[in-house]
Amino acid sequence: MEHFSKQVIDSRQVYIGFPKGKPNMFSLVSVGFEKCLPEFLVERESYPETGRSNSEIEFTTVEFIISGNGKLSLGGSNFNLEPASLFSYKTGIHHRISTSESKPMIKYFMVLAHSPDIEIDSKIIKKQAYFKKLRDHNEIIELFELILSNANSGTVEGTSICNLLAQTVVLKTNEQRNSKIEKQARAWDTYKRIHLHLCNNYFRVRTIEELANELNVDPSYLSRVFKRFHNESPYRFLIRLKMGHAASLLLSSRRLVKDIAFELGFENPFHFSRTFKSVYGVSPENFLQN
Repeated sequence: MEHFSKQVIDSRQVYIGFPKGKPNMFSLVSVGFEKCLPEFLVERESYPETGRSNSEIEFTTVEFIISGNGKLSLGGSNFNLEPASLFSYKTGIHHRISTSESKPMIKYFMVLAHSPDIEIDSKIIKKQAYFKKLRDHNEIIELFELILSNANSGTVEGTSICNLLAQTVVLKTNEQRNSKIEKQARAWDTYKRIHLHLCNNYFRVRTIEELANELNVDPSYLSRVFKRFHNESPYRFLIRLKMGHAASLLLSSRRLVKDIAFELGFENPFHFSRTFKSVYGVSPENFLQN
């Protein structure tokens, strides 16, 4: 039996062995780090080949891409592989994995043995085939590296540590698919996009509706998300940015107040002066005098 692919370079592959009895939780069969050759292509009807039938043990292979690109056909579905792509498959599931010749993949993998009725709420373990693009993959990389560093110890403690770390990988990926966490991440990403756009374009953006249209975000949602992470409305933040720029121009140039107002999107100089005073407590003219 060829347990490891030979179409790789700079690999670290550890074969621990199939469990002799029924695992209590997870038993790590093998683990590895592989840098794929440009011609890397694996197509199998089943993996791993255990050479025996045991209804008390189920095998799940987990693969995790950290660099490069590729293609995956898994259980009849096709996926694009890129950094942070994670997929798993049971014994007997057809899979085809190929890499981009220009951007060969670098990946981790592990084969887990466990009871078919294992008590863990994870699609990685429960589904026959599973694919997921993770949001944050640095923790998963660290866990795989810890598994590899302990896999060669040859001690009972080292094996137990590897099994617990493998369980942690499954739980961590399960945590990242939690809907509340995903919603929080999407909201944070939206806030960062709003904040960056405001910082780069405050001098020409005039209204929140205009901002929302440029970002293709509902105005009400935009305001809620921004206030959630910034503790002030996006309009107030926009005004502070504009007035900060105005103060800088007033101090560093001899330009007229009305010209500065027009540059910052205020058609009415009196409106600009009132807005400036709401931020700094004085009018633009008194600001210069003081």
